[in-house]
Amino acid sequence: MNFQLKISKLTEKIKDNFLDFFFPIKMTLGKINYLNSCGLKYKFRYYYNLKEVLSKEYPQGLIGMETHRWIYRYLKKEVSIDITNIRDLILEKVYKKFKDLTDADKEFHKNKIDTMLNNFYKWYTSSDKKVYLVNYDVSTKLNGVTFVAKCDCILETPDGYEIIDFVTSKNNFSEEMLPYNFDTNYMYFVLKTYFDKKKKGEKRFVVKKFFLQYANLVKFNVNTFQQKETIKTLVNIKKTLREKKFEIQKGPLCGWCGFYDVCPGWKIEREGLPEKGIKPVAPDTTLFRIARETQGMMGLSYSKMSMFIQCPRRYKLCYLDKAGVKPQGFFSIGSTVHNTLEMFYQIELKKGQTEPPIEKLYELYDENWISAGYVSEQEEQEYYKNGKEWLTNYYNKYVKGKYLKAYSVEEYFELPIGQGKHVMIGFYDRIQKNPDGSFEILDYKTDPKVRTQEEVDKDLQLTIYYWSLKNRGIEAKKLSLIFIRFNEMVSSTRSQKDIEYIDNYVKEVADSMVMKGEELERIRKEYQQKGEPLPQEIVDQIFPATINKYCGGCDYIIGCPMEMKIKTEYSDKLLFKVSDSGQVLDKDVQEDVDVSDEQELEENKTTSSNTSSTTKQ
Repeated sequence: MNFQLKISKLTEKIKDNFLDFFFPIKMTLGKINYLNSCGLKYKFRYYYNLKEVLSKEYPQGLIGMETHRWIYRYLKKEVSIDITNIRDLILEKVYKKFKDLTDADKEFHKNKIDTMLNNFYKWYTSSDKKVYLVNYDVSTKLNGVTFVAKCDCILETPDGYEIIDFVTSKNNFSEEMLPYNFDTNYMYFVLKTYFDKKKKGEKRFVVKKFFLQYANLVKFNVNTFQQKETIKTLVNIKKTLREKKFEIQKGPLCGWCGFYDVCPGWKIEREGLPEKGIKPVAPDTTLFRIARETQGMMGLSYSKMSMFIQCPRRYKLCYLDKAGVKPQGFFSIGSTVHNTLEMFYQIELKKGQTEPPIEKLYELYDENWISAGYVSEQEEQEYYKNGKEWLTNYYNKYVKGKYLKAYSVEEYFELPIGQGKHVMIGFYDRIQKNPDGSFEILDYKTDPKVRTQEEVDKDLQLTIYYWSLKNRGIEAKKLSLIFIRFNEMVSSTRSQKDIEYIDNYVKEVADSMVMKGEELERIRKEYQQKGEPLPQEIVDQIFPATINKYCGGCDYIIGCPMEMKIKTEYSDKLLFKVSDSGQVLDKDVQEDVDVSDEQELEENKTTSSNTSSTTKQ
């Protein structure tokens, strides 16, 4: 048996080497983002070489591309920096392609280009800069795959190199948030591997993002756990491509996909289901895209709406300013558990089995482990141990003798809501079809507290799940929250009365979200026209900071007007405690983990990871 296993492994290795030699894989960040967003989209684009048919294109993409092109030419000393002339040349191309732009649109794009070019010029001329390379591709190999990273600009400094990535989008990450950005982690990994091999560590390098719209130059400080997750993603790419596992991933961005019209995952929305009386609701594009592109409409998720209700300031920073979010240990363990159970409930039982063995659950747990968000190896190990214990208890109570393959898992939905004025999106954790033919919606929670029956009966998210499933011709007789930490299930039911209530409630909230956003934009333009900065106190009046039980897990607690009150007067009311440095403290884990050494935590944020470590064992 051992001999046969060795032969099998040797055969696989020979086959792998053969494929690597004759059919090498080369991946860019663009290809990786395609694959991560949807396997089928990647297959259409790069496997079948189909061209995306976009129902609508936007000036922002062309502006970004042209701005980069002129910056490259200037850095190569091919042209002088004449901001007015370059801006007009870019606008000429934009106007030629997008003929329906309004005067307001044209003014907006003109100001945006001016701002970006001026910010670039001020940065470049602020000190002597020795340009080493421009628009240069760096490549390295991992697991037989060549990964390529495009460097906009590489500057040579006395002690190494400075890699600058110019960002023309409306993203604007702080130094605290940038370590959790996948694109930057990918660039860092490629560059580090390249420098370690080619330069033998003789010269240092730093990666910086220059957010041109905001004159914000941010240094990337590597986070060991986030880098480990990035490498894990890259390692899995080869397996996906070799096995050709191009799975559909329905989600919020599908409406902007150029293959929407042929995607089998959207067939019912496009064409309806006459035999069940279901009419087509999105023949040309998704409801979510329509909501996002229609003035006065909101494209909502439950978490987005909840964040606005809980704290308007946090909502503004997250969704309007796009300041970025960072992983937290309690989020990562939640995602790990969700992903594990998602795969577990898709297992087909073998003949004679009543349930999959618990070892399979453990295997999936290891396979889906997410390392991002932990502050130390010790904390990660403690979460890992706790999570495995939670799943063991869950298996013994809810799986043994009770296993049923799920009707569906992590299925995406879009729901017209707010009297048809807005759109709610979401994912069901699990839909179960029971032996008696009834349906049940199950949602996993890893919160550090079990909700009461009254709280579950009033849970708005469950009402949304119930309504959206009913729109598909399926009425859930039971809706259940499973509190994984405590191995408890609390069930409830819903009726038409609950639908009517949430329809009106969401309209009220979403209309307020629209109004506040429009008010901020109006006032911001007024101050821009006056050439004055928008006072922060005005912003705080429109989107005030509001204390709630989730403040302990907020990414923006440092600098919050309510920061001191949250940490003192309201500390006992928080779901998660928070340290002076803003570190979230999960009492179920931190009782066994010492997180008092702030210097050690800070060092951990900036220490490079060992790139050979790829997965949690």
